[in-house]
Amino acid sequence: MLAKVITIKPGAPSKGFANVMRYVMRADEDLPPGCTLDGGHFNIDDDQLYWTLDEHRLGYAEDLAGVCDGTAEACANRGRFKGNPVYHVAITWQEGEHPTAQQAKHACRHVMDALGFGEHQAAWAIHRDTDNDHVHLVINRVHPEKLIAVQPPFKKDYFILDRCMRELELEFGYARANGPYITLDTDHGPTIVRMSRAERRARGLLKEEGARPTDRARRAEINMGADSFQSWVAGQPAQDLRVAVQTPGATWSDAHAVLARHGVTIQAKGSGLVVTTTLKNGRVLAAKASQLGRWASKAELEKRLGAFVAVEPGGALPLAYAEHIESALRGRPGRKGRQAVPREDPGPDHAEPDAGGPKRDPDQRAIRRQQRADARDALAQRFKTEQEQAKRDKVRQREELRDRHRRERTELLARHRQSRAQAYAAARRNGQPVAVAQSLWAWQAANEREALQKQQAEERKGLSAKLPRSEVWRKWLERQSDLGDEAAQAALRGIRYREQRKKNQEIDGIEGEEIDPLRKLTVAALHAEVDRKRQRVIYRGSDGKEKFVDTGPRIEMRDRSAESLEAALRVAAQKYGGAIAITGSGAFREQAAREAARLGIRVIDADLQAVVRSEREQQKPSLPPAEKRRNVRKRDLER
Repeated sequence: MLAKVITIKPGAPSKGFANVMRYVMRADEDLPPGCTLDGGHFNIDDDQLYWTLDEHRLGYAEDLAGVCDGTAEACANRGRFKGNPVYHVAITWQEGEHPTAQQAKHACRHVMDALGFGEHQAAWAIHRDTDNDHVHLVINRVHPEKLIAVQPPFKKDYFILDRCMRELELEFGYARANGPYITLDTDHGPTIVRMSRAERRARGLLKEEGARPTDRARRAEINMGADSFQSWVAGQPAQDLRVAVQTPGATWSDAHAVLARHGVTIQAKGSGLVVTTTLKNGRVLAAKASQLGRWASKAELEKRLGAFVAVEPGGALPLAYAEHIESALRGRPGRKGRQAVPREDPGPDHAEPDAGGPKRDPDQRAIRRQQRADARDALAQRFKTEQEQAKRDKVRQREELRDRHRRERTELLARHRQSRAQAYAAARRNGQPVAVAQSLWAWQAANEREALQKQQAEERKGLSAKLPRSEVWRKWLERQSDLGDEAAQAALRGIRYREQRKKNQEIDGIEGEEIDPLRKLTVAALHAEVDRKRQRVIYRGSDGKEKFVDTGPRIEMRDRSAESLEAALRVAAQKYGGAIAITGSGAFREQAAREAARLGIRVIDADLQAVVRSEREQQKPSLPPAEKRRNVRKRDLER
């Protein structure tokens, strides 16, 4: 089984489902007598279809096109999608294989799930008018509910489809085809492995080494019952030329000499090369050099032989291709008169001895390589699943943390109200000035409040911290490796190997963890000293120096460092009910206003409001462009 994505050719009708649905459902032509069309749809309500496939193919196709186009139009109206919503796949069975309708439907469903289109609208139908039965699957790339256009991984859908074909061949018991994925028989049963073109070429699993013959060449083969020049020159002449150009020290003269033995010349034409031969009637036949194989393009040949050198005119060349045609027309055996070019296939069990002993079994190497690839994919999927679960857990944990923090702040506020009343009552009983008691209570309360705020900030930061993806992946691999996971150990070895290769490119330096300023407590570092004679409280730092003095109506600064200013603002906010006025020089007032805005303390000075707003804007986290656009649209809608 083979699968191919069918794209819209240049000059084809406009995008949409109308034309492709009519073609797939054979709506514009009559079926042969007694022939029916097997087909159906996925994820489309029958209530949306007026016609059925059995009743009227044209009406059914138009209904399907209308439903799918409606979904795509709804997506386009939201400004999410402007491309072609059609994703068209053809699944082909080998000659002599005739799938049932249920098998074709199952194959389509399997392909949709593998491509990520399991919930999308789709339609399918089997065409049996060629030598190979094939089913056309047309998928709407726009999700019917999310209204988001989905595209399979870029340049990977070909490999996804090919692996699906190998899986379906095993499931249905059909003959095996060869593509990027190959099915190997092992002691544990059939195993699907990925193989490169070089490996498939070495095993003789590539059907065509060169490009496919053109339509005119294929028609000529049918009419003559013999190889066209394009097919013939890609056979023995191409093999001899490839051996010659791969010989060390080969030149363009060697290439010309090898082709001349077959009556073929190679010439420059435009930006490429062509190979030509002459028939007995003087007619010249030509083919692109790339028809011999990818290795025979001008760029590839010049890599080996240098800049192209034309052949010097010489004597008459043998008419090898003309003689081949005459032999075929005289009835030489072969498929449609074609003489197949023998291909040597050493087979999977073949091993050539060398100085180091027999080569390793290529089948086992391919199986082990595929097993490692599958293990890596499973490891990455497990990592992705755990990360997604951790993300969901983090949302729940953040909500729980937010509730706990709210309760802690409420409880602290209640304790502060009670302790303030107790402090004032104790001062009156002991004959202590109320202003001093008020300052001491404010210092103690600010100390507790700052400690709680920074503790909660640390907890929030610890919960929200997100390391770079590579570090998260590395740490996860290390944890899984310690648990004995062989795939994680292999992946970790690969990372360490790449790091070792880049060792000489590393920049000398010293790394460490940056100290978060939120971790440093400012109020707790103070010591309160009561001046009973002047009825004021002096706050000193750990160095014994005065930081600020609470005189009662005002807190006077003695030290203008950032730590002292933060501590003074916290005590003032606690003492004056969360709203403060700032006096002093212009530079100090602006500095204090910015620090108050950072701490969330309200400044009542009218002339400092611009400074406060500016600082708050700087403190806001920057939004990504998409989020900014959503906010703009939201404001426009609210207006």
